[in-house]
Amino acid sequence: MQFKHPELLYLLFLLVIPVLVHLFQLRRFQTEYFTNVKFLKKAVLQTRKSSRIKKWLILFTRLFLLASIIIAFAQPYFPSENERYTSEKTIIYLDNSYSMQAKGKSGILLKRAVQELLESLPNEGNVSLFTNDSEFKDIEASSFRKKLQELDYSQSQLDWKTVFLKANTMSHDNAQSKNKFIAISDFQGSGDQNIPGNHDLFTYLVRLEPEEKGNVSIDSAFISTQNVDQTELSVSLKRYGTLKNEIPVALYNGENLLAKKSVKIEEDKVLTTFTLTSGPIENGRILIEDKGLQFDNELYFSINPVDPVKVVAIGDADASFLQRIFTDPEFVLIIFPENKVDFNELSFANLVILNEPKNLSGPLTTEIKRLQDENTVLIFIPSEEAELSNYNSLFRTLNLPDFSQKIEQEKLITEIVYAHPLYEPVFEEKVKNFQYPKVNSYFRVTGRETPVLKYENNDPFLFQRGNMFVFTAPLNLQNSNFQGAPLIVPTFYNIGNMAISPPSLYSVLGKNDEVSLQASLQQDEILKLQSSEAGFIPRQQSYSNKVEIFLEEMPQKEGHYEVLKDTFKLKTLSFNLDRSESDLRYMDLKPSEAIKIQTKIPTVFDEIQTAGKVDVLWKWFVIFALIFLLTELLILKYFK
Repeated sequence: MQFKHPELLYLLFLLVIPVLVHLFQLRRFQTEYFTNVKFLKKAVLQTRKSSRIKKWLILFTRLFLLASIIIAFAQPYFPSENERYTSEKTIIYLDNSYSMQAKGKSGILLKRAVQELLESLPNEGNVSLFTNDSEFKDIEASSFRKKLQELDYSQSQLDWKTVFLKANTMSHDNAQSKNKFIAISDFQGSGDQNIPGNHDLFTYLVRLEPEEKGNVSIDSAFISTQNVDQTELSVSLKRYGTLKNEIPVALYNGENLLAKKSVKIEEDKVLTTFTLTSGPIENGRILIEDKGLQFDNELYFSINPVDPVKVVAIGDADASFLQRIFTDPEFVLIIFPENKVDFNELSFANLVILNEPKNLSGPLTTEIKRLQDENTVLIFIPSEEAELSNYNSLFRTLNLPDFSQKIEQEKLITEIVYAHPLYEPVFEEKVKNFQYPKVNSYFRVTGRETPVLKYENNDPFLFQRGNMFVFTAPLNLQNSNFQGAPLIVPTFYNIGNMAISPPSLYSVLGKNDEVSLQASLQQDEILKLQSSEAGFIPRQQSYSNKVEIFLEEMPQKEGHYEVLKDTFKLKTLSFNLDRSESDLRYMDLKPSEAIKIQTKIPTVFDEIQTAGKVDVLWKWFVIFALIFLLTELLILKYFK
């Protein structure tokens, strides 16, 4: 027991006064002799004994009365467990991830948590709170309430190791505080995740549970087939839980409804297809309606007009097969003789084909090296009359293997690497009995290269290194029948399509994506991404014929963003939230010595407030004083 005013205990010395008064009031009796003393003596003895007991009882009641009054004014109390700390600090983590959009018994989990915090927090003092994307440290209660009301959902979700690390960091700022940590979340995740405990930071886990644990999300969208007239857009829906019903799926371009259908959800993954008229859909949206989470019910996408690929062929050999493959509107083909190359046009090319040049001049070699540094796609087709030293000089500059010797022997092209990106979308299954193309002569290369097409002796006919494709044999009709083979169209056509990577339908926020755009920027020009709500300038690398945009931490919000060169719109890029929180599975929480589990926020604050209370005793001593006063009155009145 401790005292709030221990200096008042010195007044207990006043207890000496009643004792002294009592002692001075003791009087000696004088004996008087009478007749019949037998009876008088007996009466006198009884009176003296009763008087002594009564006076001692009155003395003790007065001593206890005075002592109780003095102790009551000294305000005794039993200290709480936090008394040894100079202050008490409560740190709160509020999970504002998109899984907190689920509806509980009292409404949406995040909104209900904010409301209960507003009702439970004390009106005075400072509060520390952090979420997945923000932190409020030791701010006043009034400001804290305003911040809570402005809280929005976050696209990122902290793992629990990071959550407790941040809580410990805030806790260690004041080592003399008794700190408590409250984590408010739905605790989404697999059941084997570990919740770390800390004896220096007593933790309350407040689990908010949704009523409905089933959910349907738009998992992805992609173009399955596309031609001049029609485009087939495939939409993948994913089910979490065991619900079975029909989900309406609508397709919009801006506010214009393009198509709508109902899809039966009977499996965990369902694929549905929309057939659309070919053309740009720059502000595409796919919408579904379900009773689960809402953030994954909308998916933004963009189908932009495709810029033609600029192809430059250099060489005096017949290029008619290239003219048949690289046609308008997908390609723009320019052919230069090897001695009359327009280097200005060459610098803007997306694909450069060296079509059997006999000699590679110094300026052309320098320009080819520059194009290779800028990731321009290059195709090398050797000439039968090629000077190997001239070719190999360029190959060494480009880090390509040398041509070692010319082999004058007919060889069949018998093997296709079906897993290569050139042929993976072309063949549904491996073909073993096709009509093999052949060459009459070819150049053997030094070292081992990973081929795309191989001869019957496993030497490469076509191999790739980086953005460069090298044929080891001339393709003219005198040396090979490859120009008439079915393989030539997908080979050159798909290489041409690789020259410009068309933007995907959308990107996922938080992913490090790269987008290549056909644009020529002046020295001080930059590209900007702008939406109806926000804009930013991404990190970008400008080349003579294109600009590469690196999407790292930006943007922060999903939606459509226009790529602007000054005020001119080049493309529309779409961004969506990650779907990892669509799966409504939850962790198995277990209490421990340092962790207590609750389901209601007010209950936690009531416990914290109760634990911090001081057990005051002065009221009891006032009651004791009244009891002793009443006892004294009763003794004086009734004790004879």
